[in-house]
Amino acid sequence: MNSEMFDKAKINFEEGIKYFQQEKYDLAEISFLNSLKIIPDRLSTIGNLIKIYIKTYQTDKLNNILKKYEHLKHQKNISIGFAYKYYFEEKNNESINLCNKYLNDEELGHLAQDLLALNFKKKNNFLEALKVYRNRLKENKKNFMIYYNLGLLFFDLGKTNQANYFFKKSYKLNPRDYSTIWNISLCCLTLKDFKKGFEFYEYRWKKKNADNKKFQFIKFPENTKQLINKKILIWDEQGLGDTINFSRFVIQLLQFTKSITLIVNKKLKNILMNLDPEIKVIDYDDKFDNNFDYQIPICSLPKFLEIYSVNDIKFNKLNFEKKNLDNEAIKKDKLNIGVAWSGNPNYIYDRYRSITFNNFKKLFDFKNINFIKLSQNSKNDEPIDYNLFKNLTDYGDRSLEDVAKIILNLDLVISTDTSIIHLAGILQVKSILLLNFNSDWRWFKDQSTTCWYPSIKIIKQEKFNSWKNVFELLKGELQNLIKKKGQ
Repeated sequence: MNSEMFDKAKINFEEGIKYFQQEKYDLAEISFLNSLKIIPDRLSTIGNLIKIYIKTYQTDKLNNILKKYEHLKHQKNISIGFAYKYYFEEKNNESINLCNKYLNDEELGHLAQDLLALNFKKKNNFLEALKVYRNRLKENKKNFMIYYNLGLLFFDLGKTNQANYFFKKSYKLNPRDYSTIWNISLCCLTLKDFKKGFEFYEYRWKKKNADNKKFQFIKFPENTKQLINKKILIWDEQGLGDTINFSRFVIQLLQFTKSITLIVNKKLKNILMNLDPEIKVIDYDDKFDNNFDYQIPICSLPKFLEIYSVNDIKFNKLNFEKKNLDNEAIKKDKLNIGVAWSGNPNYIYDRYRSITFNNFKKLFDFKNINFIKLSQNSKNDEPIDYNLFKNLTDYGDRSLEDVAKIILNLDLVISTDTSIIHLAGILQVKSILLLNFNSDWRWFKDQSTTCWYPSIKIIKQEKFNSWKNVFELLKGELQNLIKKKGQ
């Protein structure tokens, strides 16, 4: 290689380092890739690309580069990449073994220590993870990421006040880390500090791996006065449950304008069309003109409408037509109870809020209850032959609209924190929410009722990740219902 080509590779590499330090990871990636084209097996360049893919959670790119350079897997810059690969694949023991090799390495020690703590968290060994972070603090009390990771650890445990303390310490050291600000918002909302919580909630667009805003070519209004008699587009974001939950705030906009279009996931269109006759509900396959005065993402409505307290949260029952179903799933001589035990497996906290079927199937010992499975199967579900349970009908392959129709004919819905509980709640059907100890912010610290839906009763874990007390209390609830049915 001539010196000119070497110098070009060096310039690209140094540019990559500069962008990496500025956290401009997309530009850093381009620079490193350009350098790698000239010097294909340069370990430092490959190692920095691996660090980018780790920091930005680009697991596909991480896997591709590790596959390409598998022949170098014993080199420490590449090996740490495999440690993260194993972590993402939940091969925690393999990842831990690799981490232990580099804990005292001058270059990779901190990366290995952080990954070690993450592995311990995945294995629910929070005490060991805490030890790792405490040791890191002894070395460097000015590193905002250590405080951030401590915040995440306590947030995972449902210890919101402690999490908030560490997130604020992180924020003080680095006020421009948007993931920290986002997590402070979740703490504030959990503690019912709505004003600050919804203000910081807007940083969801700037946090790492954030979704892109839609319809940015349409203006966002500065205040409610600007909405008067204007044409407004509201668009959905996050999950189906979030859209159902926040749809109440769309109705509140009718005090300013009668020209509102709500665009939602196709699964929700025919359900939310019943919000209010004045609100036009469409899905993303529908043709519509973009001649709107303003647009607002649905989860920005609480801040925009100045929702500052629980008293500002209003309930609007969905006027979905109830039909007497001629359906074999409904048994007229029994209690009909809908059940949903798992949510979205892609959601980071799903392993806490979902319940394994092995736990849930204890309910089916109540032979005089007709159970109807309402949630869809996910790729993480155990392979189960539901036909083995004579009092369980699998309704999970139906559309959400069909599920809504059957929910209206049920005596009760029992669900973990899924879109099903939001659907039952907005339909004002009697429901029991089985809630994990470290639950989502919208359930606050409430133990038995929720301001969002008057028909929902909460049974919450008394201890972290233990459903024992929940099923004991649920058993009593079902026995009482059977007695009332007998009367």
